[in-house]
Formats: sequence, C-alpha cells, structure tokens
Amino acid sequence: MKRLNKLQINSEKLIKNDELITLRGGDYGDGACTCLCYNYSISPPIWLGYLVSSSGNCGSDCRYAFGGFPVSGTCQN
Repeated sequence: MKRLNKLQINSEKLIKNDELITLRGGDYGDGACTCLCYNYSISPPIWLGYLVSSSGNCGSDCRYAFGGFPVSGTCQN
C-alpha cells in the first residue's frame, strides 16, 4: 500500500483499463459515435437528444429512435 500524505492507495483494488471500459458499457468499435439528434422541419431546429450509435450512422439511428422524418443527427465525437 502506497501512502501519499494522508491518502492511502491499495494496489489490490486498482481497476485496469479494460475493466473500466466494461463498466462504462463496453468498447463500441470503429465508426461508433455519440449522435446529437434534431428535428430540422423548422428554423431553428429542435434538439431532441443524444444517443450512442455503434454504426456511426446518426441520420438513420436518430430517425429510428425519435420517430422518422424530418429527424436527422450529427456525430459529436
């Protein structure tokens, strides 16, 4: 056990990087992104919310999640 002033770090309880990835929901792979979905039928557009797209195809994933046209989305990362 290491000691940093008053803080003690127990090396037996450290979490590895791959365990952290599993805890946050997994590795989404290539092309994955967080999509910002919006309704573009009026100006300015109405922001509907965010979703995680494993394919990176924000347009179709946002339409599926938020109810079809005129919904679209853009990748945020």
